[in-house]
Amino acid sequence: MNTATSRFLRTPEDAAGKDMLELMDALRRTSFAKKIGRRLADVPADTAHSLHGLLAMHTFLLDAYLEQHPDSKLQQPPMDEVQAAAHIVDRQFRAETFRELRRYMPSCYVVRLYDWDADMGRLQKMRGRLDGPACPDDPQQVYQLRERIWKAENRMVREAERILESDPEIPLRQTYIEKLDAELQTLGWFTRFPEKIDSPYTNRQLLDKYSIESGIPREDQSRQIEKAFRELDARLVRITGRQPYADDLFESLRQKGPKPEKHISGVRQKEINSAREEQTEQPASGRRIKR
Repeated sequence: MNTATSRFLRTPEDAAGKDMLELMDALRRTSFAKKIGRRLADVPADTAHSLHGLLAMHTFLLDAYLEQHPDSKLQQPPMDEVQAAAHIVDRQFRAETFRELRRYMPSCYVVRLYDWDADMGRLQKMRGRLDGPACPDDPQQVYQLRERIWKAENRMVREAERILESDPEIPLRQTYIEKLDAELQTLGWFTRFPEKIDSPYTNRQLLDKYSIESGIPREDQSRQIEKAFRELDARLVRITGRQPYADDLFESLRQKGPKPEKHISGVRQKEINSAREEQTEQPASGRRIKR
């Protein structure tokens, strides 16, 4: 999203925002807009012109602003126009939506489209506190704040992945599959060395993403690891069409036999070595249509 549009969402009543309103109004009055249709509600989303996409984004974000600022003197877009705008934005910005869903800071239209306004607001406040003068001096409090931040990020990441994998019109890129496979490798590594879950070097955000707890009995951890591995393995089977690895992996562990490397890696067959013991990297980071 360009700077002008992002700024418009925050302050459409200042000079820049008024310029944007006037620009959109001028576009609607052009002969070309008259020719292709000025009302978004009269335009099918799958045949909408790129100009409709621009007008739809404007309508969509204006409605978002007015919902947050009901005392504004700006005119509320008609509901049928807002509904049509949401469908057009969804249709025309699919490729961009894929990129945005993988970010910890998605742009405002994606936040609005998937009804993440409240979650994103809380997350931004916590990040602002961490990076600003209100940041706690106590290291323990700083850690707790960071923990709340990545827990909030994980909630959004899990929902974004659910959306991406359930929408057949959004192509999943190889980099996305490789990211999931890398996480599967780490879960597979934990099945072999569950004691490393409680290591101070273990990526706590990754554990939280897959609901694996540290500091609990080892048997409980093992059940959590197996559940997480099987669920992620099943997702990769569904995405890639490959054969599942979970049954063979856990059967080999139960028999204390050799552990074929293929059961640990889903996409790339590479050795998991002791360097993963000190892994510190963070993991890579429902659509709302108004009714």
